[in-house]
Amino acid sequence: MSADARSVLVTGATGNQGGAVVEHLLASDAEFDVRGLTRDASGDRARELADRGVTMVEGDLNDKESLRPHVADADAVFAVTNFWTQGYDAQVQQGKNVAEVAADEGVDQFVFSGVGSHERDTGIPHFDSAWDIEQHAQDLDLPMTVLQPVFFFQNFEAFAEDVVDDGQIALPLAEGVSLQMVDVDDVGRAAAVALADPDEFVGERFELAGDELTLEETADVLSEVTGVDVDAYHVPIEDAYESFGEEFTVMCEWFNEVGYDADVDALEERFGFEFRTLEGYLRESGWEDKDGMAAVPGWVKAMQ
Repeated sequence: MSADARSVLVTGATGNQGGAVVEHLLASDAEFDVRGLTRDASGDRARELADRGVTMVEGDLNDKESLRPHVADADAVFAVTNFWTQGYDAQVQQGKNVAEVAADEGVDQFVFSGVGSHERDTGIPHFDSAWDIEQHAQDLDLPMTVLQPVFFFQNFEAFAEDVVDDGQIALPLAEGVSLQMVDVDDVGRAAAVALADPDEFVGERFELAGDELTLEETADVLSEVTGVDVDAYHVPIEDAYESFGEEFTVMCEWFNEVGYDADVDALEERFGFEFRTLEGYLRESGWEDKDGMAAVPGWVKAMQ
């Protein structure tokens, strides 16, 4: 690795989003010195990344001073936090911690991964927490690139058993409502593109999506890929609070009334790659041979 390699510290490097960023930094034509932040560098995933040339460093987003030496050694930071495991206040504080250290140490790019439309006063807690973090980073005058992924394809992993065994995809989405979706892997790909060209991407925000489908269209794609005749069931909102929980249901109410606002064609032109469709994701993820699974809700896993 040359002395000119761009050093990037990736938070959540052993998780889904951070892991995708690491993968695409390693695969990039640009030369990166990839550093992965983890609470336990002795874990299996951390050791696997270390074997592939990632410098794994230990730090805790709850402890600013544990972050400082690693941020000081980096040119840029990719920051992602987890609402689902931390809760609102703790997630916001973690985001503020890494932003403040990044500002103190003078990084040349702070790539923050939030949530699609988080700046639009949605009233959805995990959207609003991301907006709180971004506003704090703005106040610090960080050279920031904001990535805002929409609904993850990975969320459908939680519904695999219903799809395969029962032939049904059930969500509290109204008839005719299109939902924008994206692959976690494409978030990592977009981050790597942005990190390779900070002059082009600092000061920009991007709502990231690769597909847009109604529930009926989603059922058709699932049918095509799995070979199972999948029906769409529009769960009534009043029933969804019990079966899906308040946070997810409030989000779906917002989908029904407002929805994301990504421009897929413009994204592909700007980032220089074709974002994956739901069909592409399902085929590449083995849904043609899916037997169903008992899963932690995918919207929890995808945020890690």
